[in-house]
Amino acid sequence: KRQAMILSAVATARSTTIRFSGGVMAGAIHTSWVASRNNHHNAGAAGAFVASTSSCRRSISSSSRAAQSLLPTVQSLVTNRSTTTINYSLARRYFSPIDGGGDDQQPSNNNKEQLKPRTITLPNKTGDRNGLIRHQIIAEDGHPLRLYSRTKREKNVVETPDNIHQQRNTNVQRSVLLIHGRTWSSQPVFDLRTSDDDAKRQSTLQSLADLGFHAYALDLRGFGETLRDYSEPVCGYTTPSRCVADIKCAIDWITERHKLCEIDDSSDNNMSTNIPGMESPTTINYRPALVGWSQGALVAQMYAQMYGTSTLSDLVLFGSIYDPKVIYPRKPLYDPSGALISGGPNVKKPPPPEVRNTDIDSLEDFTLPGTICDEAALCYSKLALAVDPVKGAWDELHEFNILNPALVHVPTMVLVGAQDPYTSWDAQRELFDRLGTEDKAMCVLPGCDHAAHILKARKMFVRAVAGFLLRKDEF
Repeated sequence: KRQAMILSAVATARSTTIRFSGGVMAGAIHTSWVASRNNHHNAGAAGAFVASTSSCRRSISSSSRAAQSLLPTVQSLVTNRSTTTINYSLARRYFSPIDGGGDDQQPSNNNKEQLKPRTITLPNKTGDRNGLIRHQIIAEDGHPLRLYSRTKREKNVVETPDNIHQQRNTNVQRSVLLIHGRTWSSQPVFDLRTSDDDAKRQSTLQSLADLGFHAYALDLRGFGETLRDYSEPVCGYTTPSRCVADIKCAIDWITERHKLCEIDDSSDNNMSTNIPGMESPTTINYRPALVGWSQGALVAQMYAQMYGTSTLSDLVLFGSIYDPKVIYPRKPLYDPSGALISGGPNVKKPPPPEVRNTDIDSLEDFTLPGTICDEAALCYSKLALAVDPVKGAWDELHEFNILNPALVHVPTMVLVGAQDPYTSWDAQRELFDRLGTEDKAMCVLPGCDHAAHILKARKMFVRAVAGFLLRKDEF
């Protein structure tokens, strides 16, 4: 009945309100339907078509001709609730960034979005991997990004007084985004598996999903299945500021996705707007947590300083290599020929180096004898070299010089292995002490080095992260 009502409303409406996050992007656009019960009784408003692509939000109106043209897409969407690909030229024509823009209006030169007119399908480097879910989202500059997730494994457990607390915790419905480090992408770092069923619980993604979290892992540009971006000013390199912008895109996508999922799947009465947090998607129930590892923790801290208070619920800095004594030097502005290679939007950087990773590189994070079994180490090495055969090309590291713990006002946990050779204890203590929030915790994992989440003690890591994120929940 609801499907028939929505389709009828769209077909007969004189105008359809379209809400975008960041404008129309090339390629696939994840779409969802939300209909308001109040608007259903309002003759002038037939429904709302919500498209989630990246960061900003704007509302634009299109003519009934646009609604008719999108009707097959809408019908497929409502029936299957799946990701839909919208033709870029059609979307660009009907959904102008100008407020009120329709099929007869074009963006002015002052307001035209600098989008990349391309459709790219990201590669699948490792196959199905027993149910690994791949998401392709589009950044605000048009570059596609790879996100991964896994679904919760259902268990037939009868609720008893002894396990009722555990059962409640597995339905937490919180979301979390994981950010990898300097060398290796998300699959080996956060989804290591030595068996198809992950019986040893080596996958961080799977473990968090089993606890009830909507867990995601992002491949930064030039890592894993997110391709290098050779457009200017990035020119094939990975920079901290570009990573922050891509994390913002992913955070916005996750926030919107699970706000809509909660509304869409709440009950038979899912037209109702009387749902806690629905009026504001930035409440703690909808804002994701952000977990950064190693150099990814620097990127996560940089993101939290810029956007944390309005977009994050919590921050976990795991194995952070932050050190206030380290100042990253700036590169020269010009090369010997006088070409601008740094410091502006019109730079002409040389091509990034193609340095291949090796077996030794893939095992360098494991430094403590007996903390990881040979099988897991070899699986990690094989998977890491399969998805990251070439080293990522980091550049503009001086952007990390803005890091200041006092500017982090998000609830934060500093998490570190007791024998991590890449971190400084003085730096970890200063990082914790100077955080600009009183809602903070520091956790030291005994007998662990830099890759505590992959070692035999990985359950301590998962419990520490989950415990911090759920510290305010009922028990």
